[in-house]
Amino acid sequence: MSAYDVNVDGYRYTRLQEAGFVLLGFVFGLVGVLVDWAIARKRKMMECSAEGIWLGIIGWATAIALGAILGLCGVVSLMFTKGWTIFFLVVAILFICLADMWVYGMKYKMTPQEKATPIMGDDWIKPGEKHLRYDSAITIDAPAGLVWQYVQQCGQSKAGWYSFDWLEQLFTFDIHNHYDIHPEWQGLQPGEFQWFHQAPLSIGEWVTQVSHSDPYGWAAHSDTATDPTYANPGPNQEKALGLWFKRFCWTWNWEIRSIEPTADAPDRCRLRWRCDCTFERYHRTNKYFVVFILGTASIVMGRRFMDVMKALAEGRFKYPDSKR
Repeated sequence: MSAYDVNVDGYRYTRLQEAGFVLLGFVFGLVGVLVDWAIARKRKMMECSAEGIWLGIIGWATAIALGAILGLCGVVSLMFTKGWTIFFLVVAILFICLADMWVYGMKYKMTPQEKATPIMGDDWIKPGEKHLRYDSAITIDAPAGLVWQYVQQCGQSKAGWYSFDWLEQLFTFDIHNHYDIHPEWQGLQPGEFQWFHQAPLSIGEWVTQVSHSDPYGWAAHSDTATDPTYANPGPNQEKALGLWFKRFCWTWNWEIRSIEPTADAPDRCRLRWRCDCTFERYHRTNKYFVVFILGTASIVMGRRFMDVMKALAEGRFKYPDSKR
């Protein structure tokens, strides 16, 4: 595999930097988290700022959890009643878990140049529309055409989403990953509905654009403002996901582009995806729901997708015969 290159692979914190962010939060609490944010925002990337904050929260919450445990064990005097101490312990553990999921999910970042470069389908949400955005990218030491064969067969009714399918099944998403290239699932075309969850929930998206040449990719969306099947589901009960919003729309756009080879990797490509989301009413409560409920799940599953796709395309992914 090729060595990590920040100019190609995007910025990542080193283990030492991550430990420093956690330590600041552990020692100085909220003040340490704010210092983490001030340091991280110098990278001028939302993901870097957020990652620094979450690492600081891990440190802060760990300090609270440790203090609560020592108090409950009688090592130090309780600052609160036993009931409140248990409450703070549980909350701290939940914050550690949440923060850890975000740190895990934000590992693969686009470079600033990539973030400024459009992907097919980015124009679905119009300029001036308030929206949330998350994007990710990974360098794969394999031909772009090979990676595209795996990526284009994604979907609940096809090869799955190359993520934690046991977790998807736990939440009733009937998804089973297949790690071989299936000829019957090649030839992705505009107009197809990519399922996440089977009917009657019908969570999924419509493919609107496809490129079967380098750069490969697809554009897809689910939009209650424009998709006629929102009110009247299609023949397989597919429809736009509305929830309680007056309008709810997301786009999920993908690109696989060949990049300059190296001596160790004669074939390399860059896989990147971008998800935009807009909704009405666009206020703080709805934003928190989309970010922390929908967003947390998306970045965790997306990170796993990237890890599996890289290992799979590079011939390093081992899987049981039942998955072939």
